[in-house]
Amino acid sequence: MKKFLSIFLLLILFSITLYSIEYVTLSSELTENLGGRISIPFFYGTKDAPSAFLLNSYLAKDVEDFLSEYLDQLYGLKNSIDESEEPYVQVVIESEIGFVSDSFVSFYTDYFSYVYHQAHPMTTRETYNYDLTLSKFLNLYDFLDLYSEDTGESFRIIKESIIEEINADPKIYFNVDETLDTIGYDRDYYITNEDFVVIYQLYEIAPYSSGIREFKIPLKELGIEIQ
Repeated sequence: MKKFLSIFLLLILFSITLYSIEYVTLSSELTENLGGRISIPFFYGTKDAPSAFLLNSYLAKDVEDFLSEYLDQLYGLKNSIDESEEPYVQVVIESEIGFVSDSFVSFYTDYFSYVYHQAHPMTTRETYNYDLTLSKFLNLYDFLDLYSEDTGESFRIIKESIIEEINADPKIYFNVDETLDTIGYDRDYYITNEDFVVIYQLYEIAPYSSGIREFKIPLKELGIEIQ
């Protein structure tokens, strides 16, 4: 599977030359050892070619690390349980593109796992907010400092919007006051063409049954416009 992805990436890298950034989706079924599938974006065509290459490399490394972690778990299970049992580990990696321009890319990738005898599956939603001009990822503070007209006002709007949505259906949340006391620089977020989206992972402010929580604030309310 790794060899297939590497060859496919190289073919795309050397056969396509454009002036505006584009992306394709690379998909692969996992049929050996780990079960599941992978579906991730590959970016190409930007005039800042090394920047796009770095973004692809970062994502590929995250995918490799995730698969390696659960492959190790599978081998550990095989060595620790009765031979009559057949352990299994299911993993799914899927990405959703939020925003793409020649200067900025924003998307998230869900890393889903289900391990033999685990109570329930787990998913972590990793966000990728990459400035192609600066060749760096922007955390939440970086992004607002760079694109918001008034950073302090933007934080106020974000926090009030989250609290308002939580108060509309409080029974599905917990630990809200403690968690929302501050919105850290490392808080997961992504943007779409219309919204700034703040993410809280499983169990952060709600039980598993409530899922990953997303709070959407219109970019216009934050005075944000990205070309």
